[in-house]
Amino acid sequence: MLELKLRMIMMMWEMLPEMMRKMILILANSMMMKFFEILDSLSVEEINEPARQWHCPACQDGPGAIDWYRGLQPLTTHAKTVGAKRVKLHRELAELLEEELRRRGTSVVPSGEVFGKWNGLKEEEKDHDIIWPPMVLIMNTWLEKDDNEKWVGMGNQELLDCFHNYAAVKARHSYGPQGHRGMSVLIFESNPKGYLEAERLHKHFIEQGTDRYAWEHRHVLFHPGGKRQLYGFLPGEEDLEIFNKHSPGKTKLKYEIRSFHEMVVTEIRRMTEDNQQLVYLKDKVVKEQRHAKKLEESFGFVSEKLRKTMKENQIVRQRTQMQHEQNKEALDFQEQFFKDQMDLMHEEIKAKEEEFERPQQDKREKMKQSGADSSTAHDKKTRLEDIAKLIQLQDEEMKEFVAEREKLVRVHEEKLQEMKKRHWEEELELEKEFNARLTQLMGKCSQEQVDQPVN
Repeated sequence: MLELKLRMIMMMWEMLPEMMRKMILILANSMMMKFFEILDSLSVEEINEPARQWHCPACQDGPGAIDWYRGLQPLTTHAKTVGAKRVKLHRELAELLEEELRRRGTSVVPSGEVFGKWNGLKEEEKDHDIIWPPMVLIMNTWLEKDDNEKWVGMGNQELLDCFHNYAAVKARHSYGPQGHRGMSVLIFESNPKGYLEAERLHKHFIEQGTDRYAWEHRHVLFHPGGKRQLYGFLPGEEDLEIFNKHSPGKTKLKYEIRSFHEMVVTEIRRMTEDNQQLVYLKDKVVKEQRHAKKLEESFGFVSEKLRKTMKENQIVRQRTQMQHEQNKEALDFQEQFFKDQMDLMHEEIKAKEEEFERPQQDKREKMKQSGADSSTAHDKKTRLEDIAKLIQLQDEEMKEFVAEREKLVRVHEEKLQEMKKRHWEEELELEKEFNARLTQLMGKCSQEQVDQPVN
């Protein structure tokens, strides 16, 4: 079902006139639609106002999109002659614009110019049929009769050599029951260049007075001295039928009747457009090569600069590493020095404590010894009681001392922790400050490299 619908749509599309199909395709472009909507909203007088300016809708988003055209005549000329960008779209725009204005009963001549002052060629281009591939018919090419009373004439290479300045690619001769018929053709390339070469030879025969008219009305077969005079002209279909009169089957000279406009004029225009496109592409390639060369030079410059920068950075990193190791060594030395001082101080405190406890121990031992040395039991008992009280008093004093000492130790440890905390906080702040400045330095260097002009 879907395939049937598609076929019906294609049939309806093929039934539309060519101009209507072009209009539908070109109006599919939004800028074209907007352009023709504006054109439809204007009267003939408004269209032909000299002060009215137009953008080319076919150049939208291209190099010529910003150009203004004062009136529709310059715009139409631009659309007819542009040969670099969107050539087909420009030609269709020119054709549709002329058709639209023709239907309105106006033209692309700006208001204020005089109509009917001059009359040029008719609008349609003059066309005529030509023989294809291009040929030039050469007459009087026979030479003499042989022993069998049959004519012999020029050979293929002899004919090509005789007209070597005209770039013919092949030569043929007509033969009949009596041998060579004195008719030959030079065949040229099947392209506009070949036709122009054939036409140039044809005009040369005209200028020399040895063209078709001379051959048919007043031909002279021989020059003074016995040389045969050759005649030549562009052949028609009747001439080639006579040429093929005695050539059966595959020996016939093959040719076609084609349109001069189709085979030559249109092809030359296409070749001209292709040449314009080729020139544009060559210029573009040259520009791209220059740009590539500049990029290559810039790349080399940037690479060299990067290499030097990396080398300098490596030197800086090495110096920084050495400085860091030196600082670390100094810090380790200072740390070891302070640790040694702390160890000495701890040993000194321990010695003081031992020295502090030693008198107490000695005093207690002496009291115990004196109790043991008492002569009487009553004295001994009293002495022991005194010793016990003294020991109890010493124990209480020691407990108080230990409590005070623990308090001092705790306060000392708290102060030490606070000091370490402040140290780590300060060290952390230093690291943050270093990180921020390093980030700022990297950003500054990166921006300088971006802003560095490229030669």
